[in-house]
Amino acid sequence: METSLQQLSADLVAVVERGAPSVVRVEGRRHRPSSGVAWSEDGLIVASHHAVDVDEDVPVGLADGATVAASVVGRDPGTDLVVLRARVSGLVPPRWTSAAEARTGQLVVGLTRPGRAHRARLGILSAVAGEWRTPAGARLERYLESDIPPHPGFSGGLLCDASGGALGISTAGLLRGTALALSADTLRRVVDLLQAGGRVRRGYLGIGTQAVALTPDLRERLGQPAALVVLSVQPASPAAQAGLLLGDVLLRAGEERLTHPGTLLPLLDEDDVGRPLPLQLLRAGEVRDVSVVVGERGAA
Repeated sequence: METSLQQLSADLVAVVERGAPSVVRVEGRRHRPSSGVAWSEDGLIVASHHAVDVDEDVPVGLADGATVAASVVGRDPGTDLVVLRARVSGLVPPRWTSAAEARTGQLVVGLTRPGRAHRARLGILSAVAGEWRTPAGARLERYLESDIPPHPGFSGGLLCDASGGALGISTAGLLRGTALALSADTLRRVVDLLQAGGRVRRGYLGIGTQAVALTPDLRERLGQPAALVVLSVQPASPAAQAGLLLGDVLLRAGEERLTHPGTLLPLLDEDDVGRPLPLQLLRAGEVRDVSVVVGERGAA
């Protein structure tokens, strides 16, 4: 037993020593430093959007003890990710590993650097699932939740598997009180978009909806148990311009049956902005077809 515990301890130390050189301190909020992870040797760093309030002269503490200034390359509040560019070379990116094989219950190590020293915490993946949409509608290729309690400096830290591979970037900014991680696949996609344009485009229609059960005769007639009732329509929004009204019941978007609000989100990705989205709706007992041109969330 003693030998097994000693081996486990040595293995955990090896995981920390492998990942720690990639984790930096990010002083993006006054008196509330967080963590970040080296993305490229030439100065790119990924961190948590909610932990960085400024766009220029962000102090970054490196693994060797030096502090350098960084500026914001781009932000994506939807995934709580910010990309920084530090005026430095020779950073040490981690060895990223695919989250496709991640399993609930496997051991993980969280690495952070909120101060001058690295910190490590042992935990497990408490929940693993497939593609997931954040409350802001952003797509995560993999849902990864750990049982490591969010603590000062937690967001932007590195989440490693038992072999020392980097599973993702930890964040407490997507679901209140929940420790999530952005997988390497999500990071690569979002970082590429932020480098190209400084932001991630996301579509919107400008409506608020709620799932509603259809009456038995409508279920039989329309072939679905529920739909979305329109509770609000923003003025001058794509939905308003297309003539959607309060009380309209949305049945389909393209070929997709709309049975709960989440069924709309996959149809509003960055590639859908500017494209017409055909909607089938029920108004005053009549089925109607309406086309809405998907707008860009946050666009002037």
